[in-house]
Amino acid sequence: MIATTARLDQYWADELGCTPEDLHAGGVKICAPRHREGPRWMGWLVPLECIALEDAPPGTGVVSVTPYLEGTLRAFLPTVREMADCLPPDGKALVRFARDYLPTGYPKIHAILVCHPETFQPFPETLPVEPLRHDDSQADWFRYHFDGPIFAARGEHGDVASWAAIKCKSHHVWEMAVATEPPYRNRGLARSTVSRATRAALEAGKVPIYLHDVGNAASARVCRALGYQFYGHELTCESGRIPPNTRRPAGF
Repeated sequence: MIATTARLDQYWADELGCTPEDLHAGGVKICAPRHREGPRWMGWLVPLECIALEDAPPGTGVVSVTPYLEGTLRAFLPTVREMADCLPPDGKALVRFARDYLPTGYPKIHAILVCHPETFQPFPETLPVEPLRHDDSQADWFRYHFDGPIFAARGEHGDVASWAAIKCKSHHVWEMAVATEPPYRNRGLARSTVSRATRAALEAGKVPIYLHDVGNAASARVCRALGYQFYGHELTCESGRIPPNTRRPAGF
């Protein structure tokens, strides 16, 4: 599990523009890497992101911001009464900063969970779960939103009842996304599809992660039942998207 955590630490360090040691060093560190000026995964613009890890000392976090806002953020932080207000899961001061200086942005706070090969607990398929077909009527929609493998469970009439899609966030880290149509909920389908996607990630040698809104207890139950463990919190602010090339990546 140490090796998996180290790979995930390196992923976040690369994203934030810091070192893995900074994630655990204590205090709040500000980074302003140039890559924050351009699009990130699938063309999303993310001018502000903050990570606070579970195993770091209290009050530790790294805030990564687009360079043109670095000075504004450094001037803002001393005005915050409690530095913990800047860090997720509360993060209310940083949310206020995002709303004031990134008016087109949408700040969100997520819990980050990771599945280690040693902790993975596969869930049986309540309906058959298969990779989405290339000629499926919804394939174009999925490919616009996701760049990794997609797994679907179909209902009695061949409709997609539940699906899990993979976001290839880096060469080493794959993030899970899941949705179940209302008529099919509470049947274990979300666990089945995420279980299949997680198995695919682990078999490919990737680190599977799952992010959910801090207030979404149902989503948390899905991943925890599969052996995902709490890793930390993310506060992120997306401000738009540059549509990517939707060609399928090699191997998918």
